[in-house]
Amino acid sequence: MSEIILLVDFENIGKIDLTAVPQGVKVALFFGAAQKTVPREFMEAALKLRERFEHVNAGGQGKNALDFHIAYYLGEYLTKSPRTECIILSRDKDFAPLVKHLVVRGFSVRTANTLRDAFPPRPAQEARRSAPAREPGAAQEDALEWLAGSAKNRRPRTRKALAAHLYSHFSKKRSEADIQATIDRLLASGQLTEANGRITYHF
Repeated sequence: MSEIILLVDFENIGKIDLTAVPQGVKVALFFGAAQKTVPREFMEAALKLRERFEHVNAGGQGKNALDFHIAYYLGEYLTKSPRTECIILSRDKDFAPLVKHLVVRGFSVRTANTLRDAFPPRPAQEARRSAPAREPGAAQEDALEWLAGSAKNRRPRTRKALAAHLYSHFSKKRSEADIQATIDRLLASGQLTEANGRITYHF
């Protein structure tokens, strides 16, 4: 797995929530010469990253001085490990030509305005976060209502077929284990019976 380095333009972005940085990601914080103080709690969070944390102070003032430092270290990281994925956390648009040039040359480099842009949640994480938790009984009632509305001669006659139909009915949002548990509850309630591999419906 390739290394990921987050290069933070602290002068441009300001304080960020370092606890939101995914495990394994290295963080390089770039401070401008005019920045004399950094919030104590922020530095404490940064130091907790241990070897994953690096800080760079711009060696002098001037227009785009910090940007040049970031560009230099970006090149240094990619020279040491060309497969490294580098993310520049900055709202400065001046990095765009450099990033485009590096991408054309085959490097994995991009910019982000926020940590969420840098590390967007995976679709599965978003679904778990946004979808309301369903009680087992609710799933059973839903399945029962759906099956009752189906023509009797079109209802699945084997457990395997029933599981496949329920999985499709729930739009694949429930795991196979959940589907099997729902079928078990329908059997336990007497709504279904199973004999010799065949399902019988009692509704």
